[in-house]
Amino acid sequence: MLNLESVLSAMPGAAPVPGLASAWRWSPNPMFTFTAALSTDGRHNLQVNVRGPYDEALVTALLAHARAHDGTFVRQGRPLVAVGGFQHDGTPFDTVGVAAAEVHGYHATENTELSSVTYAVFPAYASEISGRENEEEAWGRFRKMLQPNKLDRTEAPFVKMRYRNTRTRSMSKGDARGFAPLDTLVRELELLDGAPGSFVEWENRHGAVRRADSTGSGLTLTHDATQEPVNPGQLKAVARTSVQ
Repeated sequence: MLNLESVLSAMPGAAPVPGLASAWRWSPNPMFTFTAALSTDGRHNLQVNVRGPYDEALVTALLAHARAHDGTFVRQGRPLVAVGGFQHDGTPFDTVGVAAAEVHGYHATENTELSSVTYAVFPAYASEISGRENEEEAWGRFRKMLQPNKLDRTEAPFVKMRYRNTRTRSMSKGDARGFAPLDTLVRELELLDGAPGSFVEWENRHGAVRRADSTGSGLTLTHDATQEPVNPGQLKAVARTSVQ
């Protein structure tokens, strides 16, 4: 069995993390800082990778919160998990995100055994993770949209959408909703006005689906089988509040 304490403490330049037992920090180059902590069972590695400015207090708080709740994700078979209830003075993050090995790829090249027992821990917002993401969705969110290695990143809410605009001739591919930035959703909703036959359909992290349609007489919003007329300003406000 892999001796995680020996492996992690032997990383080049590794030093113990003050205030957090069984945790080590090392920096492979000036751009990156890695911090790892053992899970409560001592058999898994909880790791925060940071690119750019490093905040020791924030990283320590992230790992402490993840460890305190690791029963919610260790060996639970979920590729991406949100651990709520996080608070740290001076930061807006309210959640700790956790990605499994098949998503993060940490240590995959140099030590596959270590990689397989490692969970990527990162600062997150409650709006970003549903907990129902499959492996492909989790991979895309973690690697392309959430910027998990930045401690000063902005919020990237969970948004799945599909759309068609008759005026711009722009549309999504296929019938399935795909992940998109919130700004893309807002932009496409703004373009609905004056484009009869166009629509935007979107889903939030709770699985709630809304659809806006442009008709010959204006705009309508459908949610929970209820349709009502709306104006462009209302649509923009709904888009932002609906993904929280």
